[in-house]
Amino acid sequence: MNTQLEHRILLRAQYQNSSPALFLDRDGVLIEDKHHVSDPDQVVLCQGAKTLVEKANHNGLPVVVITNQSGIARGYFMWQEYEQVTDRLLDILGSRAPLAGIYANGHGPNASSMSWRKPSPAMLLAAAADLNLDLGRSLLIGDRLSDLQAGKRAGLPWLTHVLTGHGTKERKNVEHWNSKIQQSSRKNPGFELILLKSLLNVPIHRIVRTG
Repeated sequence: MNTQLEHRILLRAQYQNSSPALFLDRDGVLIEDKHHVSDPDQVVLCQGAKTLVEKANHNGLPVVVITNQSGIARGYFMWQEYEQVTDRLLDILGSRAPLAGIYANGHGPNASSMSWRKPSPAMLLAAAADLNLDLGRSLLIGDRLSDLQAGKRAGLPWLTHVLTGHGTKERKNVEHWNSKIQQSSRKNPGFELILLKSLLNVPIHRIVRTG
């Protein structure tokens, strides 16, 4: 495992009591996908992103970002540029919409299944250990199938797919994947897939209600 390609930022102390969390992919979900963004001036929040993070925090839910950054392995940018983008993201979100942690990996498409690269659940598992999060009561939002596969493998009960970013071209693959799982595990597929257009109608109340 190449830990130089794995990067975490903890923005708060570990929760004393185990807490459900909201997990967000970054590019295409939290910020607009600019194809390997490395310029902080290109950081633009997706519609509804700041309101969603504010709402989660208002309800006591930590928000954790989990992101594949293959631009590192491809040589498009370095961790220094990634951190500048992160600083800009945090600045735009502001104090009313804080993040609890940000997990990123710079692995390329051929990374080991044991690495942090999604669809591996490793980033979610690391966040759960670092922050004392209850994955069995958490929700994940992604625009790619690999996001949802990582959430399923981590044992999350709610997975949400949005049409922003790569979502439109990924939706059919997501629906096919979900259909196969539902057919093979009709009694207990282990999760509910929620299909949305954007972040404007994310059912935060589901994880709040079970907290």
